[in-house]
Amino acid sequence: MGIFHHDSSSSHANHTCPTESLSEGKSHHLPFLHSMSFHTFNMILSGACTAFTCLAILTLMFLHATHLSKPKEQLKIMRISTLLPLYSILSLLGICFPEVYVYLEPWLDVFQSVALGIFYLLMLEFLAPSISRENMFFAPLAIPPSGSESPAESLSWYRKTWIAIFQYPAVALLASLITDITQAAGVYCMESSKPYFAHLWITIFLNLSLVSAVFSVLKFYKSFKVQLKNHQPLAKLLAFKLIVGLSFLERIIFFALGATDVLKPNAQLTYADVNIGIPTMVICIQMVPFALFFHYAYSVRPYVIRKTLPTIEASSNPAYEAVTQLRYRGGPLGVRAWVAMLDVREIAGAIRFALSMVLGGKGVGRGEEMDKLGER
Repeated sequence: MGIFHHDSSSSHANHTCPTESLSEGKSHHLPFLHSMSFHTFNMILSGACTAFTCLAILTLMFLHATHLSKPKEQLKIMRISTLLPLYSILSLLGICFPEVYVYLEPWLDVFQSVALGIFYLLMLEFLAPSISRENMFFAPLAIPPSGSESPAESLSWYRKTWIAIFQYPAVALLASLITDITQAAGVYCMESSKPYFAHLWITIFLNLSLVSAVFSVLKFYKSFKVQLKNHQPLAKLLAFKLIVGLSFLERIIFFALGATDVLKPNAQLTYADVNIGIPTMVICIQMVPFALFFHYAYSVRPYVIRKTLPTIEASSNPAYEAVTQLRYRGGPLGVRAWVAMLDVREIAGAIRFALSMVLGGKGVGRGEEMDKLGER
């Protein structure tokens, strides 16, 4: 007998998942606005918000793609920016097709976890802009997190930070797969938080993973905020962390409202409206101001090449040599940047490295190198 075991005996009769119809096609509820149902109103409003979010973020990404002067930084910014349209689109799909929302919702955590990991890599890029992608894993070791740690202590702190951040994408992916599998098997039960359904346990482990990752990023930012001050770190942190924090808080709020029957179906709201439509509508709406704020926090202005220096032979002054070598590398309409943005090797390598440190203690193929760095 397992945790999620179904039994037909009377002692287990109450272990059946309570099911409610999520279909909106045959709803006979009263109109919400004039002759329009809440579901139709929600699709129009959320669809408009999603369209605006996608347009605003694609504009920002296009500006970075066509002004790609620092590819290692800007490609990460483009990848982080995709979180907003992905959040909005999946939420809108949940509104339009509530029957499949339970299969879509866990993948929001996957996108969120990947974006969080890329945000951490972006901070490393700011700290060590000239380091290679392979050695980016060791960028923090060049700058101790504070003056009190020895190199060995810094190494230990760094390992814990890396693992805490990059365990989240692995856990989120596993949780999404298990959610879809258990939902198909009839033992997930999104409507219930009973311990004999998978929903409770997946939610607990996923939230623990999320809190660990976010706390580690915040601690890392606090340790290096002096070195990061020229890169608008607080704005970048808020633009991303508010999305994560609000999503986490809203889940708790809507769960509490549903559990206390404060928010429940009525003559105008169906079960799908209350449990899926309203929470996803809130996500679509709040992505609009975030999309605008991203234009400030991840502005393209620092990457625009301004040729205002006097004409001078580069060889006579090394300071001008680097400037003369600057050029946009995105290609026509930024096509090279769009293609490069899809490269998942960096984030995949970061996750693999974290898992190797967990499973191997020090990291497969990197243990000796890390030990040497710790002895310096």
